Amino acid sequence: MAERTALKAQAEVFGRLSPHYTALLAQYAAGRAPHALLLTGPFGVGKGTLAGLLAASLLCEGENAPCGRCPGCVKAARRTHPNLLVLGLAERQKTVKVEQARDLLSSLATHPFEAGRRAVLLEGVENYTPAAQNALLKAVEEPDGGTFFLLTTAVESAVLPTIRSRCQRAAVSPWPREEVARLLLADGLGQEEALELAALSFGSPGKARQIRQDARFPAVRKAADEALFSMVGLSALPAASQRLRDMKDSADLLLDYAESAALRLAGSGPPGAPEARRAQRILEAVLSARQYRASNVSWQAVADRLLMTISEE
Repeated sequence: MAERTALKAQAEVFGRLSPHYTALLAQYAAGRAPHALLLTGPFGVGKGTLAGLLAASLLCEGENAPCGRCPGCVKAARRTHPNLLVLGLAERQKTVKVEQARDLLSSLATHPFEAGRRAVLLEGVENYTPAAQNALLKAVEEPDGGTFFLLTTAVESAVLPTIRSRCQRAAVSPWPREEVARLLLADGLGQEEALELAALSFGSPGKARQIRQDARFPAVRKAADEALFSMVGLSALPAASQRLRDMKDSADLLLDYAESAALRLAGSGPPGAPEARRAQRILEAVLSARQYRASNVSWQAVADRLLMTISEE
């Protein structure tokens, strides 16, 4: 069954990432979980996947939870379990409104449709309006004994302090590069592409998959390779400047690619070699470019400074 395979594979991945995750899954399987857990971490590191695994562990009816094969696990994986409540952004929605929070509270006020524990997933709480967060505060603070809240956020500062203070916190860290590559290989990617995307992802498998699906990426990679890594001498500056000018709407993606490619270049030869020195200049230029971008300097000015720094010997 697909759900069984997916749940067990996900649990195995998190087990490899850290024994802390294994202990957390065991805690939920035993019903000794905190009444509210806030999972924090950057975009794409698996907060939602881990929250789903913890919910499945709570609702599992078999052994070695989440077993992946029992009705509880299957329905939890499909999000059709009557004792699993989920709140997050709907399609084309930018914020979770207070009315949605109140609908969830109305569902919580009823008895569970099945005997046993109940899991409540509050996804991407940074997207909830303050009114929605405030409406949920009492429920998060004082759930009944069989109800467990699992909250996720990529922006912890956007979660109200009153909510944060009532939750136990667990950080979900960026993945090792080899684990991101392993996941991408399982997706069916070739080894070279998987390694490249893993380097670009900065430990976020979600970001790696997002980049792969981004139609702009091939053009961004080509522009960076030609303008930053193949430029020879000051005479090449005007053409390189024009090349980067066209990348204004993909500037962040280009800088991410330049940084990861420079790191790979730096590790490809002995220290002090021409490739290593060029890689170091590119890394310094990218750092400076990010700082100027944060100061709202125009992209063309940032790109030209980037090129000048790289061209310096």
